Formats: sequence, C-alpha cells, structure tokens
Amino acid sequence: MPVFPIERDAASAEFLDGTRRGEFLLVRDTETGEILPPQFDVSGQPERYTRVPAAGTGTVVSWSVVHQRGFDGQVHMLPVGIVELDEGPWWWTSFPGADPQADLFGVRVKVAFELLGDGDAAEAIPYFEVA
Repeated sequence: MPVFPIERDAASAEFLDGTRRGEFLLVRDTETGEILPPQFDVSGQPERYTRVPAAGTGTVVSWSVVHQRGFDGQVHMLPVGIVELDEGPWWWTSFPGADPQADLFGVRVKVAFELLGDGDAAEAIPYFEVA
C-alpha cells in the first residue's frame, strides 16, 4: 500500500466517495454504453457520463514484484500489476497478500479496500486480492 498521503481533489472525489462505501466506481458513457476507467476525465461533457459500481473482479494481465526496504530495514517484496476488470477497463494495482514467488498471470482477483490516513482525511484505497 502507498506510504505517501492520498489527497482527494475535484477529479477524484466521486471515486473516493465510492471506495469509502466499498464500491469501485467506473465511468459509463450514457450515449454509447461504453465502460471507461475511473480516471477518465468527464469534465468536458459531465452530463454524458455517469459513475457505476464495478463487479470488483478481474484477471491479472501483467505483474511484477517490487523490492522495497521497509522502515524496519528489511527488504519486502510486493507484487504489483495490471488487472483487466470484468467490465473491460484496466487498473494498475498492488497484490499485497499474494505470494511474490507465484506466477500471477491469468489469476482471478477481487477488489479490497484499505483505509489510510486519520479521521475525516482518511481514504479507502483499492487494491486486489487473489480470489
């Protein structure tokens, strides 16, 4: 999980409101029905787009392992990668509970949330677990 603060802004507020409710929100184009990633910029035509909850499941399409030296001085291995959500968009994420020695390609995953920060400034940050 991030070791840096997460700060919401106007572009991320609706997504982060969803994660706080336990929902991973995607963007749906109301004209075409296309499902777009959460970070899609809707500001150009806000009336054309709506946020919809994702199923929260997907498949790992790419992965790697990041080696980090923690505050304790130990080296920690964190699997990270790209998930193709069942709705189609891709999401870059970490897999903190996954075995760093495992081959994660094609593995089914589900979204989980970790609350980071204090009080009202805390944000629920999505990550993925092996299903």
